[in-house]
Amino acid sequence: MNGRGISARRGQFHLAIDAFDAGTNGTALLGRNGAGKSTLLLVLQGLIAYDGVVDRPKRCAGVFAQPAVLRGSVLWNVAAIARAVIGLDERIARKRAKMVLSRVALGDVLDLDARRLSSGQRQRLALARALAIEPQALFLDEPFANVDADGRPALRQLVGDYLAESRCTLVLATQNLIDVTTLCKKAMVLENGRPVQTLDTSDIDTSKNQYLQALIAESSVAR
Repeated sequence: MNGRGISARRGQFHLAIDAFDAGTNGTALLGRNGAGKSTLLLVLQGLIAYDGVVDRPKRCAGVFAQPAVLRGSVLWNVAAIARAVIGLDERIARKRAKMVLSRVALGDVLDLDARRLSSGQRQRLALARALAIEPQALFLDEPFANVDADGRPALRQLVGDYLAESRCTLVLATQNLIDVTTLCKKAMVLENGRPVQTLDTSDIDTSKNQYLQALIAESSVAR
């Protein structure tokens, strides 16, 4: 998917992207708080008003840092989306939902009211909903931020496996270099709503960008 001449305003903030090409190998959006990462994700999904052209596939799914949940059980939250978006009958939708929920470690809370889930469990649920519809483009905004540290590798693996098995386009907004290097081949650094650098993720370690250097330093301390 790609975009041209993108312009969007949210209050005093102005996003301006001359050209965006997500490719097929995963693109990470990097930058400080307020740089425009989440706004660009919303534009690419067509969820806010914007000027310009965005060519997106028909079936898109997004996972937000603070995802909403629907009334009803954990299982219903996923099965209902699968039925509504891709027209699965109830039996098949429930079977697919159970499979995906098991992959995100929610298989033991299928009948729980989804509104009782913790913030980390809600992110797991949102990821399950997204993957259940077999999206052609996947938009992730800090998707693992609230997930327990020992649970993140399995979720990264799940997303990576899906990307490898499909031709799904991934756009990921994050402050986590492990997410970036695990799931993406390209990164765009944003500042004040404008891209200031686009590079291969393998070149992040040698970038002179001050923000990227801070991310690298923090990641080194964490290790």
